Amino acid sequence: MTGVRELLQEKDHVFLDFDGPVCDVFAELPAREVADRLKKLVGPDLPRGVSASANPLDVLRYAASCGPSTAHIVERQLSRLENEAVSLVSPAPGVPELLGEWAAQGFTVTIVSNNSAEAIRSFLTVHELAEPVRRISARTTSDPDRLKPHPALLDAAVKALGTSPGQCVMVGDSAADVLAARTAGVASIAFAPTPAKRKALAALAPDALVTDLADLRLAP
Repeated sequence: MTGVRELLQEKDHVFLDFDGPVCDVFAELPAREVADRLKKLVGPDLPRGVSASANPLDVLRYAASCGPSTAHIVERQLSRLENEAVSLVSPAPGVPELLGEWAAQGFTVTIVSNNSAEAIRSFLTVHELAEPVRRISARTTSDPDRLKPHPALLDAAVKALGTSPGQCVMVGDSAADVLAARTAGVASIAFAPTPAKRKALAALAPDALVTDLADLRLAP
């Protein structure tokens, strides 16, 4: 894997995942509770995998298979619950400093996330992080097929910046981030703060891997 500093110094634009690196979205309003509330909108006869899932996006994907109307209802409720969830949490330690440093170094920072763009924007505003974040490329529709690991959100960010994939790097803590970056032609830095994540993400061969957000800072 490439050295993190060397990789960052080659790029102009940083794409940063939201849930995990920036904050723990569902720390106070658990993802399982959110998923269970969404399941009630779809109906009682859910497939076993969906019924057992604690991932709200699994419910959204199933809702989409039921039709656009159901998907829209579920996505709107998910967005409202994400707004509630982020109102209860704070930025991860070191995030304000990291974003400020990246901006000072001349990087354009874009949040690229499967979470609601509305919830992300609200969180950044409340915690005075909107200034160092140039753009948000996140969920704005009820179509789950456009979410990571599909590269659509990264492709949209590249296009909006008027740049090329080779000038961008994606920082994220999930397999979806690494896979979406690879498909989009964007370099990837896996953020793996736990042994389980280190093992899982290293197996995907990202361009670089860090275990602490401080490892992403260029200043000594």
